[in-house]
Amino acid sequence: MQKSGLAKIFGNKSGRIAQIIAIMFALPIIFSACSLNIPDINNWFSEPTDTVTVSPAPSATGTVSPSNTATITVTDTSTPESTETYTKTPAPTFTHTLDGSQTTTITPTITFTPTRTLVPTRTRFPTLTPRPSRTPTITQTPTPPLAYFRINNIGQFSFVTSPIRPEAIVSPGEDGLIIVELLGEDGRTITKETINYQSYIGRRFGIAPSIIFSLENVSEYGRLMISAKDRYNRTIAHTSVDLLLLQLGSNKITAPKDLTEPYLIRQPVEESIIQGGVIHVIGLARILSAAPIIIECIDADGNIIAETKIEIEAPNQILSHIPFEAYLPYSVEISTNVRFSVRQESASRLPGTIHLYSFEITLEP
Repeated sequence: MQKSGLAKIFGNKSGRIAQIIAIMFALPIIFSACSLNIPDINNWFSEPTDTVTVSPAPSATGTVSPSNTATITVTDTSTPESTETYTKTPAPTFTHTLDGSQTTTITPTITFTPTRTLVPTRTRFPTLTPRPSRTPTITQTPTPPLAYFRINNIGQFSFVTSPIRPEAIVSPGEDGLIIVELLGEDGRTITKETINYQSYIGRRFGIAPSIIFSLENVSEYGRLMISAKDRYNRTIAHTSVDLLLLQLGSNKITAPKDLTEPYLIRQPVEESIIQGGVIHVIGLARILSAAPIIIECIDADGNIIAETKIEIEAPNQILSHIPFEAYLPYSVEISTNVRFSVRQESASRLPGTIHLYSFEITLEP
């Protein structure tokens, strides 16, 4: 039986010799990289089966079994090739962080406004430039204000019977009183009424008192006066109208012609302080009678510190008020409060003041 096995082996002598020679030449190479497995004697005569097993281990070991089954395990011990892994790096995200030191500058936006182009005005005729004239040009006075004290419903030389109801605009004096008085043609006082308006001090308002009178004659020339006084019994304002008083009959009322303030004083002004011994007066006046205008400075005791009289021209069609200028010399030793008054007296048979306008100033030495 051994002979038959040998014969069988040697029967394939030429093939086996070639295998053995190939294995012998391959052994040095295989042993350098792998170890040899001893073939199993029991499987000597079985057909060899080549099985290649690749192990993931890092060492390379080759095992050759002398049996018919040859198992060769090849493990690559070489350094594995570097594997490049491309990872997409995200783009950097910029986050703006406000710093305390950061200064934000706001640049103003310039808005251009369209400019209007002026179209030149066509002048058909050349403009004549007047030459200076030697004759002074009269400057019209602005519309004068209404009188501070005035009677609105009864004009000069109206025929009236008792009772009279004048409608007047007044302001109480510093004592709160309004004085309404009716004089006869000989200067006597026919009736006098003092009306208390202490609740209305510093205000201007209208009144319409009823004035009852009786006459000894059938008719008489008279004057109705309304006035107010200050704390020193100096007249603040005064207005009047001349009337024809009738004992019997009916009223014949004429309307007032002009209710504007008769005297407009530009200089000095109210509550001004004047030094130097001279008062420079500039103003305008509407003529109420042929009598001159009287300017006075009256102290608290009723003494006249300064006084002058001004003659002005008759009114014309251009100006209702005539300008005037005057200088009042005065003499005081200490600072003195005075009432600066402008008044005019009647030129008729009944004398007395017909209108007065005043204010307070201070005179210094």
